[in-house]
Amino acid sequence: MSAKVSPTLVVVLVVLIVVAGVVGYFAGTAAVPPPKTVTITTTVGTPTTITTTVTTKVTERVTVTVTPTPTPTLPPPEKVRIKLGLLFPLTGAWAPLGTDQMTGARIAIDMVNEAGGVLGRYKVEYVIADCKSDVAVAATEAERLITMEKVQVVIGSYASPLLLAASEVAEKYKTIYWEVGAITDSATLRGFKYLFRPMPIGGDFGFQSVLFIRDVVAKALGKNLSDLRIAIIFEDGPYGTSVAAGNKLMAEKLGIPIVLYEGYPTATTDLSSLIMKLKAAKPDIVLHTGYYSDTVLFFRQAKELGLKFKAYIAHGAGGGLPATYKALGKDMEFMFNVDPPSPYLNYGALRPDLKEALLKFIDRFKAERGYEPMTHAHMGFAHTWILLNDVLPLAITKYGSVDPESIRLAALELNIPEGGTTMGYGVKFASPDKPEDTLLGKIGRVDKPQAHIGQNVLSYPVVMQWREGRLVVVYPEKFAAIKPAIPLPPESPYAG
Repeated sequence: MSAKVSPTLVVVLVVLIVVAGVVGYFAGTAAVPPPKTVTITTTVGTPTTITTTVTTKVTERVTVTVTPTPTPTLPPPEKVRIKLGLLFPLTGAWAPLGTDQMTGARIAIDMVNEAGGVLGRYKVEYVIADCKSDVAVAATEAERLITMEKVQVVIGSYASPLLLAASEVAEKYKTIYWEVGAITDSATLRGFKYLFRPMPIGGDFGFQSVLFIRDVVAKALGKNLSDLRIAIIFEDGPYGTSVAAGNKLMAEKLGIPIVLYEGYPTATTDLSSLIMKLKAAKPDIVLHTGYYSDTVLFFRQAKELGLKFKAYIAHGAGGGLPATYKALGKDMEFMFNVDPPSPYLNYGALRPDLKEALLKFIDRFKAERGYEPMTHAHMGFAHTWILLNDVLPLAITKYGSVDPESIRLAALELNIPEGGTTMGYGVKFASPDKPEDTLLGKIGRVDKPQAHIGQNVLSYPVVMQWREGRLVVVYPEKFAAIKPAIPLPPESPYAG
């Protein structure tokens, strides 16, 4: 806890500085009359007055008036009610990652409450809602949280279709929707005023994987970009198509040949025809965007059909789930995944207090869930931590309220530098009066920039690699905890 300096002490210091200046000035004056008295009167506010008399070579009276900076008067705890709704898929197809992400968000709230609450004095209530991996349920549950539970903020929701449906309801009721997991670009291109997404967008996932190929993979394989062969495959929902479009745009910009570009239905139960096309195309690198079930299906059928490649890069969801590793075991070793960082990054790049909070989160999650938190759990924790420790305190201290408009204004004022979140990236939300593209968007979408509102334009994904059952950051270098292993080692069933 930082020490508070009293106004009186500040005044005394000011007086001493002024006295020193006056004495020094007159001490250096030649051929002056004998020493006389100087009275220095300092007034700070009302009725505080400090008068100091010193002896110098001339008679002089100096009066210094200092206007103090008023300390914000915080409302009493009983006058501030903070209630959040946690809306995630806890059952159904998206439950594994949805549960991890909700758990991360809840642990953030619990940790803040154990420290006294927001600003150390305002406890946070929360209600957990299961949207059952169903878009219609997501919309009705969002409405229930807002109209019946009276939450000021809905935190969700992991999957892009759920985000699109639930945030539309929140916008209708002018309630803050704080998205911690879903990445479709389109969400923050709709002009919504009450939707905020502190995490990266899907198109930037697609950009980052190709930049990783340019900066790291091509060199490791000893190939020029024009000699590489990449395949882009994806589930054909808003999530997969958004990422794949980013892959394609950046690859074409860098002159990397695309030997296959193909989507498939999200709920597919057979990817054998796609895998046979991949075998015929003979890619060096497979870029894949999918959820849990289709990712596991891909690897199992690829192994059965003998598909070989030198590197595989997933883009969130199925590629970053502990359940995927559990289902596939060692076959998942050395595969890459693009996502916001797991908790296993270069801690030296973070503010010391954030490192402490992150390590505490890791321990609590492991104790509760029985396994280590990966990316999606960290996303729930990190992005909720920003809301609780940066946005809500500003809403209370500057605007005196946690109503949606105060929260919205506070969020738009954030300008957190790199290293100021447990994710590593900074935070600055594009505003309705100044729509903006993201950092990576300004590289990849120069010709057609996107006009985002409510998107954190300083966010970007990283590249991680599965090593001994843990996703570890390998790119960009400043956040890397280890060096990447490229190409796949001989022991991988997909090496070739």
